Amino acid sequence: MPTSSRPARRTQAERRASTRGALLDATIEVLVDRGYARLTATTVCERAGVTRGAQAHYFATKADLVVQALAHLTDRLVDDLVSRPLDVADGPAGQYAVLLDRLWEIFGGPVSSAQLELFVAARTDEDLHRHLVEFDGAVQRTLATAAARVAPELVGREDFKPLMVTAIATIRGLRMLRAVASEPQVQRSWPPARDQLLAGLG
Repeated sequence: MPTSSRPARRTQAERRASTRGALLDATIEVLVDRGYARLTATTVCERAGVTRGAQAHYFATKADLVVQALAHLTDRLVDDLVSRPLDVADGPAGQYAVLLDRLWEIFGGPVSSAQLELFVAARTDEDLHRHLVEFDGAVQRTLATAAARVAPELVGREDFKPLMVTAIATIRGLRMLRAVASEPQVQRSWPPARDQLLAGLG
């Protein structure tokens, strides 16, 4: 007779990772749908399908929850950046052009909406502001490490750090125009901005 096999039981560490991931994903969804002011632990838990006790176990404050959720999403997008090498033939200039387009993708979509909500709220929320400062530093380091893996010739330049700072600031600023402009308008603003950034490579 054929034997039936039961699915392997998940370890405690796997269950914890799954619960934490569900909370982080749900937080981004609620943040984008409802905004930071209307985001509550109850709403996030309902969206994630977990208990309030589980949420409180992993995240002490609302600010901690939302910033870690943003970091979680950003890390996934950076992993995608690293998984697709910048395979271009014309050295630093070509690598920079492709890297800019990848950064435009990373800081778009849910990341853009979530950042807009959090950056505005952080102006008057000291706890959120502190978490965002730490997050921003971590993002800069993570992107620099990722760029070193996929665009070594570009990263080897002495002006790489200021180029990246300017590029990220430009991209974030353009993405935040979604608050007052349509998505097609924001997309049309990228090519000329990209050309200006490329010109700065010298």
